[in-house]
Amino acid sequence: MLLAGCAVIGVSALHFEGVSDHWLVKYKVVDNGDSQTASYIIDYIGEGEPPETFDYIVSTRIAKSEQTVTGASFKGRGMLEEGNIQHGARVAEDEVIVAEFSWDGKTEKVVLELK
Repeated sequence: MLLAGCAVIGVSALHFEGVSDHWLVKYKVVDNGDSQTASYIIDYIGEGEPPETFDYIVSTRIAKSEQTVTGASFKGRGMLEEGNIQHGARVAEDEVIVAEFSWDGKTEKVVLELK
């Protein structure tokens, strides 16, 4: 019996995660050696129903990237996914990623850490 496996050579990923009273954010950066692509998932974990709409900013301090979204909605799925984000500078393990949320007159900040 022959067991074979394959791996993508030269591709690595960094996973960041942060949680607050109302929000859970997971941020993934895939590095193929030539470029990086990021994606994130936002989940409302507060009590009660998630807000109908909310505004947020996800920023990287070292790579100097910022995603600003107004009027975001979960559209009945319970979580929001955003992908294919390109960074000008490279995201590394010491990156500082912060997500800031505004909804229903409230604001909250989530600091993401490398997992």
